[in-house]
Amino acid sequence: MTDRENSSIDAITPPENLAPKNLAPENLTPEKKPKKLFGIFSVLSRLLLAIAIIGGAVFLAQDMINNRPEVVKRTEFERSFTVATITAQPQTFRQEILAFGEVVAALNLNIRAPAAGEVIFVAPNLRPGGFLEAGQVLVKVDPFDYELARSDAQTALADARSSLVEEEEQLRIQILNIEFAQNSLDLAEADLERAKTLFASGSVTSQQLESRELLLFQRDQALRQAQSETILRKQGVLRRQSSIDNALRSLERADRALAETTIITPFDAVVVSSNVVPGATFGQGEEVASVYQANALEVRFTLSQNQYGELLSEGIIGRKLEVIWDVKPEIISANGTISRIGAQINAADGGVELFAVLDSEMQTSILPGAFVSVNLTGRSFENVLSIPETSLYSDGQFYVIDDGRMRSVQAQVLARNGENLIVDADVDAGAQIITTRITQAGDGVLVTIEGQEDSNQENNNSAQDIEQQGDGAPIARPGGR
Repeated sequence: MTDRENSSIDAITPPENLAPKNLAPENLTPEKKPKKLFGIFSVLSRLLLAIAIIGGAVFLAQDMINNRPEVVKRTEFERSFTVATITAQPQTFRQEILAFGEVVAALNLNIRAPAAGEVIFVAPNLRPGGFLEAGQVLVKVDPFDYELARSDAQTALADARSSLVEEEEQLRIQILNIEFAQNSLDLAEADLERAKTLFASGSVTSQQLESRELLLFQRDQALRQAQSETILRKQGVLRRQSSIDNALRSLERADRALAETTIITPFDAVVVSSNVVPGATFGQGEEVASVYQANALEVRFTLSQNQYGELLSEGIIGRKLEVIWDVKPEIISANGTISRIGAQINAADGGVELFAVLDSEMQTSILPGAFVSVNLTGRSFENVLSIPETSLYSDGQFYVIDDGRMRSVQAQVLARNGENLIVDADVDAGAQIITTRITQAGDGVLVTIEGQEDSNQENNNSAQDIEQQGDGAPIARPGGR
């Protein structure tokens, strides 16, 4: 170790005068050690002190419990629910059924051109929305070819009638020939009988007798020939009459074809669409216009199967209804009568389709395609109640107020009337039916009618207990509501 290091160690060695004298090694001999600070009496004194502290604390706590201020008991008030009510009025009621439907035309017609040709006239009101009167001329087609066809038919008819006259004259002549041949035959028969008598007496030779027999044969042949010719002439007359009939039919067809060059309105109608202009050329059967019959509108609407069943018992056909078209600023309404029932159940919604004819006086204000509401009366119920649907609970009960508390009433639902239910229930007239739906509804629940809350609140405040607070000031404790 170097001298520098030794000097450093000597520098940090504490001086002798800083060490306590009583701690010097020479003073720590066994016979001179210090006495213990805590003895057995010291431990006992400390234990007694702890017990005294704990006892004092327990005594103080018990004294505080015994002398605590008396707690004012809070009076509990029953909760009251504010409800809206209606007055029970048993009455005879007719169910009102609301449905929705569409106004449709009872008769739609697509007018087609019966005759082909060039259009030479079009009615000025043959446009969408135009009104057409029955018998009005709509379209004219050039009639030149049809007039020629009618003239040819007239000529053929005249020829047939002339041929019939000729044939009838030939028949008349043949009938006269038959009469002449019959007379000649009769004379020949008489002459033959005389010749036979004379031949028997020898006055006539056999040659003369044979000549008379030959004459009779010739006269008979002439008669037969005339009869045959008459039959042929009669058939000729029939053929000429058939020719006349054919000519007449041809003339009728020509007249009809000529008449079809002019298209007229079959009834009062409203034009939906038009496809014709002057100068256009139409083929036979081509569509000219589409119209619907004016003053013949219907409303088509659907009822549920339950509604249909309810009406079925009292009859459906002929039942009156009201149709409302909600347009602004003024609603348009019209009356109608159910005229027929749809052919089958509507597969889309399972309803029954009905059709009603609208009264003619209001049809000019309603247009086909309008979406309308339909109101009609349903079944009649006697001594029943009409209550809001919210009044009836899932268990089939509604509540009335009996001495300020709820009382349940069992009801039988007979029908629906919009948002109301028609029910049969044992309720006295004038009873207050609760219309407000309450989650805690039940028999005996305290309720207050809307508008009577202030008077009930005053009664509750007068019955509340008064609580003393600090300096004795009374504090009203309001009841729960």
